[in-house]
Amino acid sequence: MAKPHFIPLFKVLSTHGLKGDLKVALLTNNPGLISYIKKVYIKNNWENPFKIKYIKKGPGFNIYILSFEETNYDLASSLVNQFLYLNLSDLPPTKEEEFYYYQLENLTVIDTQGKEWGTVVSVMPVGEYELLLIRTEDKREFYLPLVEEYVEKVDLEKRLLLVKNIDDLVESQR
Repeated sequence: MAKPHFIPLFKVLSTHGLKGDLKVALLTNNPGLISYIKKVYIKNNWENPFKIKYIKKGPGFNIYILSFEETNYDLASSLVNQFLYLNLSDLPPTKEEEFYYYQLENLTVIDTQGKEWGTVVSVMPVGEYELLLIRTEDKREFYLPLVEEYVEKVDLEKRLLLVKNIDDLVESQR
């Protein structure tokens, strides 16, 4: 059996009440994903998921209240400042032209003229769009907005991010 792969989904901010509920920050800009989540994991305990009783909107942007089926205040307290992970096999399938952030990491960035710019290191949501952190072969880094003005195509099968002319964008960040 292949080893499952996990991505961080929540960061535990604090306990919430005395029954073992948690106040968590959602680490994606897709809150619709929450309705699919039935269990989460903690690092180094991949074999024993926490089954979710409920998740409801909390106070603030991307803040939620999460309750496990079996929990108590001591368990909840031990999870503060930890990440809760999702098994990638639990993710719903994406529609055409959709992707998850983790799928963008390590894509090779090439422009329409064939020039290789580097690889995607991470994705940072900034409201209306995402910023991709690109690292060049000589270890320099720059940000690339994931918008039509700069990105021609995301090809997950070929592991490529095809971009338009980004010379001026890259030069403005040096």
